[in-house]
Amino acid sequence: KLIGYNKSVKNLVSHQAKLATKAGLDALVCSPYEVNAVRKFFKKEIITPGISFNKQKNDQKRTANPQEAFHKYKSDWLVIGRSLTKGNIKKNLQNLISQI
Repeated sequence: KLIGYNKSVKNLVSHQAKLATKAGLDALVCSPYEVNAVRKFFKKEIITPGISFNKQKNDQKRTANPQEAFHKYKSDWLVIGRSLTKGNIKKNLQNLISQI
């Protein structure tokens, strides 16, 4: 109950961000869609997984492309897996750079 499992997703995210601030954490990992809510309470670094260059979601439900994550959602760090490592890595890196 203390960590918020009795709340809606929006309220849970805000609650967890407050707990992270209170605990003195240096960074949080969250979906690109929660970055703005987290930033209201957590002023340190935010790491965003689920970054994809294309519309393929694979096993991730809440994805964003690199440009959205940095510019729209204001993430500090991105976690990019399959979009980078599957296929031609050099080409994928070039694609990443062009999207940022």
